[in-house]
Amino acid sequence: MSVLLSEIANNVKLGKGCVISINCQIISDVGEIQIGDYTIIEDGCVIRNNQLKKMIIGSYNVFETQCKIENSNIGDGNVFEVRTQIESGCIIYGNCRFGIQTRVPPQQEIPDFSRVSYPFNIIKIQEYDWKFHREELQELFLHYQSLYEKSKQK
Repeated sequence: MSVLLSEIANNVKLGKGCVISINCQIISDVGEIQIGDYTIIEDGCVIRNNQLKKMIIGSYNVFETQCKIENSNIGDGNVFEVRTQIESGCIIYGNCRFGIQTRVPPQQEIPDFSRVSYPFNIIKIQEYDWKFHREELQELFLHYQSLYEKSKQK
C-alpha cells in the first residue's frame, strides 16, 4: 500500500509502499513518470517531467523536504537531503547521497555511491552501507504510515 497525501498526475505510476507527503507536486506535462517501490517523497517536493521521454525514479529513494527534480532519471537507494535541486537531463545512479541545498546542474551523470555536498557541489565516491540505508528507509516509512493512519481517524 502506498500513502498519498498529495494529488499526483494521471500518468504517474507508483510502485508499492511509496509515501507521497503533503504539498508535493508530481507533474507530468507530457511524458510519464515511473516511481519505484518504497520511495519516500517528503513535503513540498516538486518532481516534474515536461519531456516526451519517460522519467524513471527507482526504488528505495528518499526525497527530503522541498527537493526539486526535473526531467532526470534516478536509480535505486539514493537520499536527496533538504532543498536538493537536480536540474534537467541528469542521470543519478544508485546509492548516492546529496547534501542539504545541493544543486546539480543540467546534463550531469552522478556515478554509484557518490556523495555530493554544498556549497561547492563536490562529488566524492565512497563506501556506502546499503543495509543501513534500507533500515533508515523502513523507519521513515513506518513513521509516515503511522501519521497517515492517525489522520484517517480524525
